[in-house]
Amino acid sequence: MTDRIVVMGVAGSGKSTVGLELATRRRSAFVDGDQLHPPANVAKMVAGRPLDDEDRWPWLAAVRSTLRSSDAVVVACSALRRSYRDALRRAEGVRFVYLVVTAGEARRRLEHRGGHFMKAGMVDGQFATLEPPAPQETDVARVDAAGPPPQVVMRAQGALEHVRPGVAVSPLLADGSIERVLGSGEVDALVRELVRADVLEGGARRILVVPPDATRARSGAGEIGASVFSELSAAGCDVTVLPATGTHRPLDPPDADRLFGGRVPAGRLRAHRWRQGLERVGEISGAEVAAASASRSSDRVPVEVDTALFEPWDAVVSVGQVLPHEVIGMANFTKNLVIGLGGAGTINATHLMSALCGIEEVMGRVWTPVRDVVDAAFDRLLAPRLRVLWLLTVMESTTDGVVQRGLFAGRGGSAETGGAAFRAAAALSASTNIAEVTEPFERVSCWLDGEEFRSTWLANKAVYRTRMAVADGGELVVLAPGVTRFGEDDALDGLIRRHGYRGTAVVRDAMASDPELASNLGAAGHLIQGSSEGRFRIVYCTDPASGGLSREAVEGVGYEWRPLGAELARLGVGGGSVSGPRTDSKGGPFQHIAQPALGLWTSRPIDG
Repeated sequence: MTDRIVVMGVAGSGKSTVGLELATRRRSAFVDGDQLHPPANVAKMVAGRPLDDEDRWPWLAAVRSTLRSSDAVVVACSALRRSYRDALRRAEGVRFVYLVVTAGEARRRLEHRGGHFMKAGMVDGQFATLEPPAPQETDVARVDAAGPPPQVVMRAQGALEHVRPGVAVSPLLADGSIERVLGSGEVDALVRELVRADVLEGGARRILVVPPDATRARSGAGEIGASVFSELSAAGCDVTVLPATGTHRPLDPPDADRLFGGRVPAGRLRAHRWRQGLERVGEISGAEVAAASASRSSDRVPVEVDTALFEPWDAVVSVGQVLPHEVIGMANFTKNLVIGLGGAGTINATHLMSALCGIEEVMGRVWTPVRDVVDAAFDRLLAPRLRVLWLLTVMESTTDGVVQRGLFAGRGGSAETGGAAFRAAAALSASTNIAEVTEPFERVSCWLDGEEFRSTWLANKAVYRTRMAVADGGELVVLAPGVTRFGEDDALDGLIRRHGYRGTAVVRDAMASDPELASNLGAAGHLIQGSSEGRFRIVYCTDPASGGLSREAVEGVGYEWRPLGAELARLGVGGGSVSGPRTDSKGGPFQHIAQPALGLWTSRPIDG
């Protein structure tokens, strides 16, 4: 059980003294948050200049990382504003001890304290910044800081018995379990009820619906998006549908009909263009990125999103599936808007950041460096301008087909009911979509639906989702009947053909020598993640006679190639096959995976 405590309050309230003694009594580690300030912050405070938010966010990211590093830790950190405490709450299992002190007493204590950068003259600024915890912040123990430190520590110990970790918020809807199967009629009724209660009764009349793209045809989100559109349109609302395609190509009419079942008219659909029509709303600094990623990345992340998101909508309804993901750890929630409707700068920076952090250290985890950055971008830069309802699905591929295990809903950012819905969905997805195998696969085949996966940019989900289960020296066979190109657009396609999937070292060198790759960092991240780093073999099986990639093209990017028809005949699998152990025509064993994009396979536990 985690016991993560933040002792908070203004300078002079006794955070360090009380925190150290509290940690000793609880047999926990102690960290003074002041020691986590970067040198620039310390220099600023020594000079008597107050910190601003741009100074504090990297520091708070470092404090959050410290909290996550131990299950039993006490950290002294001012955490003066609600938004700062919300940033720390993302460490999970956090409780706060708020030391209440008067301005006069704080000033007196600082006047008698030497050798510290916080001076008595800065007390007024501390109180001006302070947002005392509100009653709904039920993870905060309020403690009178007057008197000798041992007495204050005793009060804190007693007060902590009456608070629990996490703000007391629950999802608007949390319906699901590993045994649950939600039928389409049941889901439709739940969605319509949510939309009526949250959108229509709130007076919204102009609504933007943001579903996924065609690569999430089995997410249940297309059907839900269509239900939302139907319910709102029937009520006389002006509804626009803008799929969160990210770098993927816009939906063509067959894609849209397949995703929405023909229930969304083409005239109500818009296309996201990730290289144009964007508004830059701010950035996450390189210092904050470095703090979130343990310095594995230190490039700033510009936050630019589709201008359509900021039209005068009364409400935005974001619909998507939560499942293991190679860039952010667990897909959806804030990712659907920040990256799914993001511009080249945002997508490139976050994708390379994830690749540098290591794909196998990211996938299947709820809290990752990119998740921290994307949540921060939404909470600070988008949430103040948007009213968002999140509808989140959890699906599972079974021997009886793909079934829906859960439906979750919430509003707002990471510390609100939206964040609670995401965390609940992610917990179910971890139980449902992550398969721990007892022994690594020596050979595994993956089937990719030809209507969904037409490029290696998408089809490499077979690489991402199985790599943690493939043995060293093993073989991954990608059965790709629809793959006709590498990139989703000509620019990406050309970069992949030029540099190939040859590992991190080669990509780093290429970034230094090829300005075009250096300006398309998302492509660089993709090239890193699509390589096995020489650990196992990747064999793409395509059909050149039907327009598929040729042998020369596949081998030209560093993969092996086999003809699709011959490989299907040898393995005895195809589009209708279910996952499970198999034996090929010569008696060789292998593992077949029918829906690699719907899960994650690993031979080692996923921690968090």
